[in-house]
Amino acid sequence: MKLGQPVPGALADAVVRDAGGASHRLGDAWAARDVLLIFVRHFACAGCAEHVAALRPRLAELAQLGVDPIVVGSGTPDQLAGFTEREGIDRCFTDPSLAAYRAAELVRSAWSTYGPRALVQLARAGLRGFPNGRAQGDPIQQGGTLYVAAGGELCFYDRAEHTGDHASLGDVVDVALARRALEAAL
Repeated sequence: MKLGQPVPGALADAVVRDAGGASHRLGDAWAARDVLLIFVRHFACAGCAEHVAALRPRLAELAQLGVDPIVVGSGTPDQLAGFTEREGIDRCFTDPSLAAYRAAELVRSAWSTYGPRALVQLARAGLRGFPNGRAQGDPIQQGGTLYVAAGGELCFYDRAEHTGDHASLGDVVDVALARRALEAAL
C-alpha cells in the first residue's frame, strides 16, 4: 500500500455485506466520493468502540468536507446490525471472509490481540468506559484506517499493530482539509 497510488485491485473488488446481507463491492464506495475507511477488529471490541466514539463528533465535519465514513468489521450481518444501532454509524459493512482486510495488508496476529501491549490498551479502554465484549468477528484480526480519494487514490494509511491501536482522526481530517484546499487552488 503506497500513498499517492491507487488502492490494490483486490481491495477495490472486495465484497462486503450490509446488515441485511446484501453484497457490495467496496471500490464502488470511492468511485465518485472520498471515503474514510475504518476497519475494526470485531463488533464488540473495546478499542474499536473507542475509535468509533472518537469518529462520531467528526461526522458532520467529514460530511462538510465531502468525505463518506465507512466502517468494516468481520462479524455476521446480525452482529453488524447490533453494532450499527449501538454505535450510531450509518455506513457499516461486514467482511467475514477477511478478503478486504488481507487486501488492505492489515495485521492478523494472536500476539497483537493478547500480548502485553494489547492487554494494557484493553484495560485503558475499559477504564474509559469501553468494555470489551465477546468477539463478534475474528478476534485476532487487527484494524486499520484508510483515506481513499474519489477514483481510488490512497491518501492516508494506518494499520493497527495491536488491539487499541488506531489512527488519529485529527490526522485524517487534516488530509481531507488539505485535499479540499488543493482542489480550491486548482
